[in-house]
Amino acid sequence: MFGVYRFILAVNVVIYHVLDVASIGPYAVYSFFVLSGFLMTMIMNESYGYSLDGFKRYALNRFLRLYPVYWCLLLLGICIILLIGNEVSGVFHAKMILPNDFASAIANVTMIYPAFEPVTYPVRISPATWALSIEILFYVLIGLGISRTRMITLIWLFASMCWVGGNMFQTGSFSTGYGNVLQAALPFSLGAWVYHYRKWVTSVVYKIGMPLIVCLYIGNIAIVVLCQVLIADKAWFVSLIGSWLNLGLSTLMTVLLFEQGSRFFSKKVDRVLGDLSFPIYLFHWSGAALASWLITEDMSKGALVFTLGLLITVIISVLVNIYVNESIERIRARIRQG
Repeated sequence: MFGVYRFILAVNVVIYHVLDVASIGPYAVYSFFVLSGFLMTMIMNESYGYSLDGFKRYALNRFLRLYPVYWCLLLLGICIILLIGNEVSGVFHAKMILPNDFASAIANVTMIYPAFEPVTYPVRISPATWALSIEILFYVLIGLGISRTRMITLIWLFASMCWVGGNMFQTGSFSTGYGNVLQAALPFSLGAWVYHYRKWVTSVVYKIGMPLIVCLYIGNIAIVVLCQVLIADKAWFVSLIGSWLNLGLSTLMTVLLFEQGSRFFSKKVDRVLGDLSFPIYLFHWSGAALASWLITEDMSKGALVFTLGLLITVIISVLVNIYVNESIERIRARIRQG
């Protein structure tokens, strides 16, 4: 039910990075965070439970979902950097270089970057993994019970809103923020809140109507992108408003797809595209860097680099899913069943 959605979000991140289309990358990441807050809260409440055994199975399942695929793609990313050269890779993305000490090597192997803002960590072989560092933190917190009940979730959501509000007051910026752990608590807690109050949110979704919600979600992104082109001097304000609208619309999209997503896509299509979303997100910088090295003289970006890079990324993602992820998924299914 969420596979096609996750695939589109992953491709939006690629477009943002390789074609420099403003805002859609951060919007997609926050949509991912809302979805993760919803899904992790749901599986803890409905599949694993909050016993020690439930937490162990949950943690093992999350580990298997992330790391086998990531480590395969990490090795391929290292090979690409060795092929094109560390300095050349750094030209394409300043942080896409090989670690030069033990600490940064461990950070890259674990995807746990020791920084309040993981996006600022200076060495990331797979640059987009800063968001996974934040995801992992909230996976752990949700597993430990930060969204176990309605009351606890409301406290978490309120605390997140207070932090964001205080940050806005202190900095004078009304942005939702991007790239640090505490700002990210807002979309995660919002996703958890949606799980506990999904009956009420579902009634809102039905009142608004599915076509209008989808149009508003897409339209919000389209307007922000167009404003970057047509009124660049005022685009910051439109992007700021758009970021808050995106947060709200992402909650509605999550419930909409949970309730009605199966009506529009077959389970097979949804599963295949959903399985591609994670490796595409992880590998797209490496695929684009290889494409740029092959067809440009200055490691530039652009439409051709995007097209070839996405093709390379999708091919690698399909192969990793066939030869790695399918076996892992069978193990994960047994773990879920207990």
